[in-house]
Amino acid sequence: MRVFRFSLLLVCLLTLAACQTYYVPAEVSKTPAAAAPEDPETPAAVFDASKYKGVFVFTIEEIENDGRSLLHISYPVTEQDAINARMEEVTQEFIAEYRTTAAQIEKAYQDYKKETGREAATFITHYRQYFDVAVANENLVFFDIVRSIHTGGTGNTFVVGYIFDRRSGAELSIADLFVDERYLERLSTLTGEVLEERARRQIADLEYESEAARKEALAWTLEWIEEGTAPTAENFDNLLFRDDDTVLVAFDKYQVAAGVAGVVEVALPVTTIADLLKPEIRVLLGIDSETATPRSEIARALGHAWAGIKQSPTVVAEAFMPPAAQASSLTEDEINCYEVPCVALTFDDGPSVFTEGLLDILKEHEVKATFFILGSRARIQSETVSRTFEEGHEIGNHTWDHPLLTDPGVSNEHIRWQVQQTDEIITQIIGEPSVHLRPPYGAYNDRVLEVAGVPFIFWSVDPVDWRDRDAEIVAARIGDAPPGAIILAHDIHETTVEAVPAIIVALKNRGIHFVTVTKLFAPQKLLPGYVYSQQPDAPN
Repeated sequence: MRVFRFSLLLVCLLTLAACQTYYVPAEVSKTPAAAAPEDPETPAAVFDASKYKGVFVFTIEEIENDGRSLLHISYPVTEQDAINARMEEVTQEFIAEYRTTAAQIEKAYQDYKKETGREAATFITHYRQYFDVAVANENLVFFDIVRSIHTGGTGNTFVVGYIFDRRSGAELSIADLFVDERYLERLSTLTGEVLEERARRQIADLEYESEAARKEALAWTLEWIEEGTAPTAENFDNLLFRDDDTVLVAFDKYQVAAGVAGVVEVALPVTTIADLLKPEIRVLLGIDSETATPRSEIARALGHAWAGIKQSPTVVAEAFMPPAAQASSLTEDEINCYEVPCVALTFDDGPSVFTEGLLDILKEHEVKATFFILGSRARIQSETVSRTFEEGHEIGNHTWDHPLLTDPGVSNEHIRWQVQQTDEIITQIIGEPSVHLRPPYGAYNDRVLEVAGVPFIFWSVDPVDWRDRDAEIVAARIGDAPPGAIILAHDIHETTVEAVPAIIVALKNRGIHFVTVTKLFAPQKLLPGYVYSQQPDAPN
């Protein structure tokens, strides 16, 4: 019991893991949620846009077993093929782990259901990954890969760092950053002191049967820390350099504490190890201010196949394309969607490596759309978000990193954080926050509606493009959309982007106009706590 109570104090996890039944909304939910209580202050998600130059987002999503198995992954794509290959490799390893775990948990679910005749919401597998660029210039790039694993009420979130030579694509080790192995002794001493002091304070706050029991708990705890911080390369294989002039030392689960503590982190000022860093690393981190150079844009063009869609968007075969669309004589400002038929074409989960190509298509056809973006990806491709807004499209909120908001393990505070942190990024990029939210997986309940405190945008047409990666199928399903529809699509799938020209032609030839979500309902004001899935009383 003493081990558990001590370890619990070290926990630094996000427990986001039990699946709830999804609401399938009507056109508008019947009653608004009560106003959410005043939100606590959330620190601004300040980011340095320059360090993301030449970095794009590639996303993989899988939904299986009636929503009990969920995967939402993104990883970086750069101008260097070797970096891309390595990032894809480690991501596929994580995906393989997800599939193994999902199969095991689904089997347990089916066994439980067969034995009891009941269903349980705790049989859930939810793996997520997103990334950030810690620091970068034309020579080096440091990626932080953030991973969340949640299975049936338990969860863990941790960060893994990867360092690359941007010129060759070679992956660098932690040791490559330092002049010699003295860094191990330095890190051992510094982290050991922090963890020991942390342990002493926490144990002092606990109640023990006797002073002897307290001393015993402290003794084995300090022994555990000493072993886990011994000066070996294996103990210090995950260092993450931050924009706030700190270096985060991450210790694996069970390395310096009981497993319930998960990954234990210690933040140190970079200045405490600066003298042991190689000169080029000191310059990159801005430690040698006299010689530091600004983080410049990468001059080389993107060399990967995915970027080709930016310059020449792929379209479906000519045999599939309908006759050319008839141009509308109305601008969006002149359209009244209660007088002429309209639809709102929406895209989730971006921005991605395919979004620029999609914007080219929409611009060519003079079509406006609504993009529900993830904050963790918006900061990577902030220029894409800026362009989206500048070209007249609407920006919506899709949370920070695509959690299942209906999870009992997701606190009210974390729901607010997911929404507010994304709005912080959106505001920094385009100068204003989003006005509505699309919940990940379309999952919401009364609690989520109340806490988020914004209008929720659902959909009435779902081409299931995440499952059927076929441009012709996706275009056919969307091409039959009725007036007033809110259409769900994803700009993370190349096949969906390929389908868009045919979608535009098919709907325009039926006399249907493309507008943003806000315009579809105008002049009606969208209200917090309501869920909107299509325009009421749409004209035929």
